[in-house]
Amino acid sequence: MKACTLMSGSSGNAIYVETKEAKVLIDAGQTGKRITQALEEVCSVSPKELDAIIITHAHRDHISGAGVLSRRFSLPIYATEGTWHEMKPLIGAIETENIRFIDKRNKWELKDLQIESFPTSHDAMESVGFVCSNGKVNLGIATDSGVFTVKMSTKLKNMDCLILESNHDTQMLNNGPYPWSTKKRIASIMGHLSNEGAGLALLKTLGENTKNVILAHLSEENNKPSLALETVRSTLEENQLCIKDTDISVAPRYKPGNCVSL
Repeated sequence: MKACTLMSGSSGNAIYVETKEAKVLIDAGQTGKRITQALEEVCSVSPKELDAIIITHAHRDHISGAGVLSRRFSLPIYATEGTWHEMKPLIGAIETENIRFIDKRNKWELKDLQIESFPTSHDAMESVGFVCSNGKVNLGIATDSGVFTVKMSTKLKNMDCLILESNHDTQMLNNGPYPWSTKKRIASIMGHLSNEGAGLALLKTLGENTKNVILAHLSEENNKPSLALETVRSTLEENQLCIKDTDISVAPRYKPGNCVSL
């Protein structure tokens, strides 16, 4: 299995996942043109080769290119009923055969790729994260969640690779330029996971199989890659969790990250 973040943050999110037989895009939160360029330049894949677009939730930074790509390349879009309810007016008309519903607690297959969804805690209808597997290795994806729930801990335990939100530094958020209402939303249980929250989440999920952790969806205004890494690593070290065999990195905001082979 191969995974690559194509972009990550409030300006757009997309993750490419490939197995021997399947190629999927999880979220499509930038223009179709930018996503196409990223796929072709870094993954050597054309969007017409994709088997599906799979959506976590209906915020614009996760869906803005989904409609264009679906119409242009006749790609099915998989999302929960709640996500479709919020997303449909925003992405334009989609061919009926390309509208695919999933449950927020569901397992299904695309060729040799097994996908399991689980609920996240976010201010969007039926937002979900995913576990992707080819039967040998497992990739966990959990962004846009104000808290890391017990269910998430269970589903994401001992992933081979985990793409995990590390959205903000609490002090930077509190002292930053956002209106109080926005700060309150981000820090709420329906908002976004902080750097410290990401570190605590990893305490519950890291296992002997976990070789790669990618910190994702960093805020441009309320975080820094170096600060996210420092906070997460210090949280793990303070709790005496050995991470010498785990590579922890940050997904770039505006460009693709390194492709991880699992």
